[in-house]
Amino acid sequence: MHVFGPLLGRIALAFVLGSLICNAATARDALPRRGILGAGTSNAEGGGVTITAVLPSLPAAAAGLQRGDVIKSVDGAPVADTADFLKKLRRPGGRSVALGIVRGGNAMTLTVVLAEALKEHDPAVDTSYDALEIDHSLRRTLVTRPHGANGKHPAVLFVGGIGCYSIDVATNADDAYMRLAHDLSKRGFVTMRLEKSGIGDSEGPPCPTVDYVTEAASYTVAFDALRADPSVDPARVYVFGHSIGSVIAPRLALQKPVAGIAVAEGVGRDWFEYELINSRRQEELAGGTPAEVDGALLLKEECMHRMLVEKQDRDALLRVKPDCKDYVQYPAPPAYFQQLVGFNMAEPWSKLSIPVLAIYGTADFITDESDHRRIVDIVNGVHPGNGKLELIDGMDHYLVAAGTQRASFDRVTKPGSTPVKYDERFSAAVVNWLCARERCAPALN
Repeated sequence: MHVFGPLLGRIALAFVLGSLICNAATARDALPRRGILGAGTSNAEGGGVTITAVLPSLPAAAAGLQRGDVIKSVDGAPVADTADFLKKLRRPGGRSVALGIVRGGNAMTLTVVLAEALKEHDPAVDTSYDALEIDHSLRRTLVTRPHGANGKHPAVLFVGGIGCYSIDVATNADDAYMRLAHDLSKRGFVTMRLEKSGIGDSEGPPCPTVDYVTEAASYTVAFDALRADPSVDPARVYVFGHSIGSVIAPRLALQKPVAGIAVAEGVGRDWFEYELINSRRQEELAGGTPAEVDGALLLKEECMHRMLVEKQDRDALLRVKPDCKDYVQYPAPPAYFQQLVGFNMAEPWSKLSIPVLAIYGTADFITDESDHRRIVDIVNGVHPGNGKLELIDGMDHYLVAAGTQRASFDRVTKPGSTPVKYDERFSAAVVNWLCARERCAPALN
């Protein structure tokens, strides 16, 4: 048992991706909005995908798709699984697609016209859907500004967690990154969120193939673009790093003029050690006996060492040692973690002379409070007073008010999860820290 964050608990709704090859010299809004189907899917036995939910007033419902339908083909091409379905369905909004389905044993074809993905709307802020050229492909950015902003403003670049999820989810009113971005802009900050490669509207290689070095480099490009924004004061650009963003942020700050860093639910020790501590915590939460937990950790260490340190091919490893299957499952390619495992996590923090805020929610079962204390201690050991630790009681890795680690673990790992609500105390912690350093707009009532 080993769950990574930060957003693995999101339902995989088929808000289908849209792509178009564009000239890198085109306008900032050159990326079309992706098409959305408006249905949830899961892998079907024997191939294809099963419709698990149909959202009202969206194309799936309008075309007559029903819960339990099995989609076997897209435009006549067979569908293997959910990943293959999303890939075949990827096109801009307004395009039609023929879905071959099986319902109650009967085969039929439904034609669906995909809708354009919704955009965020908040009267207190303005969000622009722009694009950056990264590695010869266009990537979606969401830049949020105070409504009607004039002049230069401090800014925050968001560096998100590991995995292939979208930051462009206007339909989820409790999306943590969207809520934080809007809360910051209401107080006078410009924020930028970067969509991952091949996700949402973004072009580029498929997200599951992107390694750590490539992903981290994309945030460096985004930082430069944010500093160059006419509404941004280039000397006052901060970085917010969530989960694996806590590893990327300090390294970015060694390369670029970052004004300060806020990290949350992050990693503060070497990756191998982090994984073992994390695995022990999760094995215990899953109910393992002390002997079972220790046995799992011994196996985890061997499997992880073979794949991440010795760099054995995963499939070849599993042929020799099939028991490793549950211990080398990662939300990114092996190369991503093979790069991480050699990092000295303390080194960049010891070289920074900028303010650092580390936030930890006590219900987080994926990271550890001691890692956050370590980051702050390293920063203060070199520059006393630069580091600050803030604990948020009952908040979990997903920036949700969960109560306890066990409650968060059960919600993520067991079926029938209840809806979650963003923990507004997180926005308050980040805003208060930033506003102690910048002139902020008055809080809205």
